[in-house]
Amino acid sequence: MKKLITIILILAMLLPAAAMAVTGDSPFFGRWIAQKHGSTGTCDAILYYLNITKYKESAYFEFWLKEGGSYSSPGIEKQEMYDGNWEIVDSHIQIPTSPITYIEVFYDKDTDTLYTDEWPKLTFVRIP
Repeated sequence: MKKLITIILILAMLLPAAAMAVTGDSPFFGRWIAQKHGSTGTCDAILYYLNITKYKESAYFEFWLKEGGSYSSPGIEKQEMYDGNWEIVDSHIQIPTSPITYIEVFYDKDTDTLYTDEWPKLTFVRIP
């Protein structure tokens, strides 16, 4: 009986440690922002916002900004928002941007930035 209680106590102590090892501390976690490289078409800038948490949750926002001019006022022309669960793939993660699409995000440890290889070409910087 004493051995059973001892084993149960050891397992109870190891389970929280195992849960912490699974979540870990990754450089991907945090809030990030990027501006689209290249042509933006009918708007002045397209901004992307990512929030990646250690609990496998992510939030993705895309804002099409118009700065305005002499004939128009500034504002947001279009926006997209989606939250979901990120997934680990090899050395990068996939962030869902809709129920059926995603972007693959890589981490650059030299500059502490995230980047994408496919269109849209983005370089995310960390928001303090």
